[in-house]
Amino acid sequence: MRHRRAFISLVVLSLLATLTASPLAHAYTKDDLEAHQKAAEEARKAAAAAEARAKDLASQIDGLEERMARIEADIAGLADDIERATERTNRLNAEVTDLRTQVAAKESEIASVQAEYDRTSALLAQRLQETYKQGELFFVQFLLDAQSIEDLLARTSLVERVIRDNQQTAAELEDTQHRLEAAKTELARTLEAVDLKRKEAAAEEKRLRDLRAQHRARLAEQEAVKRQKADLMAKNKAEAERLRKLAEEEEAESQRIAAELYGHGSGRFAGVMAWPVPGFYRISSPFGYRIHPILGVRKLHTGIDIGRDLDPPRSIDGATIVAAGGGTVIYAGYRGGYGNTIIIDHGDGVATLYAHQRSGSFRVGVGDRVTKGQAIGAVGSTGLSTGPHLHFEVRINGTPVDPMPYLR
Repeated sequence: MRHRRAFISLVVLSLLATLTASPLAHAYTKDDLEAHQKAAEEARKAAAAAEARAKDLASQIDGLEERMARIEADIAGLADDIERATERTNRLNAEVTDLRTQVAAKESEIASVQAEYDRTSALLAQRLQETYKQGELFFVQFLLDAQSIEDLLARTSLVERVIRDNQQTAAELEDTQHRLEAAKTELARTLEAVDLKRKEAAAEEKRLRDLRAQHRARLAEQEAVKRQKADLMAKNKAEAERLRKLAEEEEAESQRIAAELYGHGSGRFAGVMAWPVPGFYRISSPFGYRIHPILGVRKLHTGIDIGRDLDPPRSIDGATIVAAGGGTVIYAGYRGGYGNTIIIDHGDGVATLYAHQRSGSFRVGVGDRVTKGQAIGAVGSTGLSTGPHLHFEVRINGTPVDPMPYLR
């Protein structure tokens, strides 16, 4: 009977232990689920932001295409204007050529009349000279030599006709020359007016052609901007997809790590942890919520980032990483956004994580026992990293906590 009571008591205690343990496990899983749901939401926001940028770029491209269509319409309209201007220029050029031909013909006529005038003038001069040589009484003597009244009348008529013909010939030649000079002057005036119009038409044609060239240059610029924005839009879409995948990968890794480290340890760590990168003490990003440097959204930074020195500048790339405390290596490999990662179990639910290590730098493997301060790897920039640094985490029963209280 005593043994039976003892057995029943043992069963009851076991059931009580199971019942009391279950709520704790359920509470952790719920919190963990909420954390990952939040991380997933932030990842979706990052992807949505990239997609919004892509959508905005698509809208800008639509606007560019509308402007390009207007420019192309202007160019088409200018083509008609240029065609008309070219036709007018060609017509005026032909008119100028014709007028110049007419002016040249008039100049030729004037030269011919001038030659005739000169010849006649010379003849008259010769006649006057002969008359002068024979004396002023030449015509009187010519008349006195008449044999009869009829001869006198004939001689008188002849003298009058000679004098009249000479005067008429001279007057006609002078009149012809004046008319030709007037016609030439009028043609020259017309030529000057038409030539001025021709120059104006040529200038207008050049202006239109220059304007079309400017429009074509603007169109080429708009097409170049359109190509740039289209490329940027494609990159944003690709970046949105990449960020979504990286965020999901990083959150999945964090969740897997939490699941792997899940336990009911006390969370106590004996003493103070060793600084994980001796000689480099600048914290470039502390534990807590921040704007993710790659995802661009506010999310929990589950550890601290130890980066290069700034004063004086000194690179941390390749610096030695040491174990923060004694324990067993439970993971050494590549973990998505964490890159090359080592996880050390220190007991009592306490674990430390060392991420983004340089490829090929691991000095320990899974199952190895390490001591506090022992070299385990080197700083690098693998995984989801913007540059060489060590991402260091302290996790209690799988949940990331601020490492600083353990390091000080």
